[in-house]
Amino acid sequence: MAKPLDKFTKPFQGSRIPFLLLEVVTNGSGDMVDLVCRFANDAAASLLGTPAAELKGRRFLWDYTPRHLAALAPLHTVAFSGSSASLPFETAAGSAFTLTCYQVMYGVVGCVLDVPSETESAAGLMADDLPGAVATLELSREGLRCLSFNRRLCQLTGWSRRELLDRFSQDVSALVVKEDWPPLLQALLDAQREGHPMDHDLRLKRREGPPLWVNLRAERLQNSGGATVFYAMLLDIDLSRRTQARLEEAQTQLTSAQDQVDALLGTLPAAFALFRLQADGTPEPVYLSGRLAELLGYPPPELLKRLRADPLCRVVPADREGLMSALLQARVNGRPCRQMCRLRTRSGQVLWAAVEAVWQPRADGETRLYLCCTDMTREQETAEELRLRTRLCDLLLDRSHIVSLDYDTAADVAHVETYDAGGHRSTRRVEHYLQSLEDSPAIHPEDRRRLATALRRASARPGAGTLEYRGNYSGQGWRWYRASLVSLFDSKGNVYGLLGKAEDVSDRQAAKRRFAELGSRFKAQAKTALAAARLDLSADRILDSRGADRYLVGVLFGNSADACLRHLRDNIPDPDQRAEFDRRFRPTPLLEDFSQGNAHHGFEHRFSLGDGRTVWVRSMLELAEDPESRHVEAFYRAVDVSAQRQRSRLAEALALRDYDFVLTVDVFSGVCCLPDGQSALPPSTTYRALAARYVRQQAPGPLRARLRRAIRLDTIQSALEDSPVYTFTFPLETEDGPRAKQLRCSWLDQEDGVLLITLADA
Repeated sequence: MAKPLDKFTKPFQGSRIPFLLLEVVTNGSGDMVDLVCRFANDAAASLLGTPAAELKGRRFLWDYTPRHLAALAPLHTVAFSGSSASLPFETAAGSAFTLTCYQVMYGVVGCVLDVPSETESAAGLMADDLPGAVATLELSREGLRCLSFNRRLCQLTGWSRRELLDRFSQDVSALVVKEDWPPLLQALLDAQREGHPMDHDLRLKRREGPPLWVNLRAERLQNSGGATVFYAMLLDIDLSRRTQARLEEAQTQLTSAQDQVDALLGTLPAAFALFRLQADGTPEPVYLSGRLAELLGYPPPELLKRLRADPLCRVVPADREGLMSALLQARVNGRPCRQMCRLRTRSGQVLWAAVEAVWQPRADGETRLYLCCTDMTREQETAEELRLRTRLCDLLLDRSHIVSLDYDTAADVAHVETYDAGGHRSTRRVEHYLQSLEDSPAIHPEDRRRLATALRRASARPGAGTLEYRGNYSGQGWRWYRASLVSLFDSKGNVYGLLGKAEDVSDRQAAKRRFAELGSRFKAQAKTALAAARLDLSADRILDSRGADRYLVGVLFGNSADACLRHLRDNIPDPDQRAEFDRRFRPTPLLEDFSQGNAHHGFEHRFSLGDGRTVWVRSMLELAEDPESRHVEAFYRAVDVSAQRQRSRLAEALALRDYDFVLTVDVFSGVCCLPDGQSALPPSTTYRALAARYVRQQAPGPLRARLRRAIRLDTIQSALEDSPVYTFTFPLETEDGPRAKQLRCSWLDQEDGVLLITLADA
């Protein structure tokens, strides 16, 4: 096809007009599926960025997508209809063209590429509604002139259009602040010489007010006669520049403050560290003091590297869990953390350290951990002195007590402070304090001498002690108090005063008694239960567990209280009952219920015995706090209630039949009861009293005597020794007259001694 096309391509071979010959490739249905370049001159190749030799024979879809091919659909119509068309097209590099195409021959299209002129594009940007000021500037040997501008420049400077033309059109430098003119002129000369766009910030003079910061962006349009014309846009950046200046000033102040903080931290003698909480929750060290590195025996860079790998690497393994738990708890509560732990130095020495930490959230969403370590090794070695000081500090600083005592042993004068339930304080001075205790109305008569003896003993030698006594400070009755006494002594060991406080421990005493009773009851009831366990929920431990057989003992086995309750749950065959047990009988919900005052829990469910049998059990659990350890303990029992449920269901089924009544009788106690749905009996109603009432309703005579003998409990028991069912038919006086009735008796549970008695029409 090359030879027939020469007459069409020859005029454009050396032409500066970009020209292409494209052959339309179709499928069997006549649809355009590709374009093949049959000719391209150098002007077209330059615009497309590809040598002309490479364009010849090149397919369109090698470089573009089918979406681009669809945009050239008018070429298909031109190639086979003989018409012409003009359409826009954008290359993959972002260059925009206008294609003017016509039919050269059947299936072949000639295309002329038309590029929009820069002058026309620039003229379109001179619209007055642009956000910035637009101007045309001419740079020559005479200086910088302004050829044209829009209204936005008048708004920026405050001068009218005529004033701008008269004063600054021939010399733009008069509109620019003197210090900013040389850099602006140099930037324009560079853009004139190299041909690249210019981006420069400068200050424009205004008619009123201070100079205005603007951003000048200029692009070279043409060169003629030694002068260069620039198309320029000026954007108002005064607010952003002033904001940037303030930010830079603030950053300078921040940097200065940070340098001062770093200098201050470097001189502090405390051992402390600053951590940053990472996205995965791991603390990363940011700053370590030299005192901390000295305490642990490491150079600061090496210690920082080790702590980044493992923040708890120098904490003794046994103390890591406790320290981490205390830190997490402090973060949740928003309070400072204070924890004692052991640190191992580089030489292997173990130090006792008091760790104080504070979590500090920042405005940028980051969380910082400030941690300070104090070497407490010497204090730990002198434990007795430390405990004495701790008790003294507790007595002096604790304001939750009810009664406080400051006693001068030499003068026998005491200052007593009393706090009521509302926290109101009352202070009184008591002279001859020891003597006044003999008839003090606030102290129980049986405890006055014991309290006076304790005060004399504490006044005789240094030390600390506690005792419990009964007092009535509020006038509402005697309550138990725990008194703590600490001696104040001088350097020679002579006691010169006493400090003391007394706390109301009546509730603690009651809790202690209840806890002891629960323990005793658990030991007694565990012997008859299918399974029983005593669990420490606070420490997640199993304190005691007992089962009726080897399988149940294995069910209760576990290494934690939670595991024990989970094993019990897994032996419940019914899914709904298992889910209910799991919801109620787990450490977390049990502890939450106990904090709200719910200490008793009960739940009836089926339970697997391991050999394929299941029984109904009642899971009963009581919660109590150990007064010594302050741990919450759970006393759990599982009692077999299958027989009770069977008897109850049987009685309920019988009650649905047409009986006058259905009665169960305990032959050992003689107590009887009616099943649910019938009229209730008074508590502890005996069968003998109930039978006598029915007999009295009959008229005196032989029938009444025979009825009395027939329904006696011993008569029924004797008859049931020979027959499984005892029946007795007799006439009974009713509201409708005498009717024949049949009394039927049988064993409901012979082992437990439970009789079933029914009365119906004969």
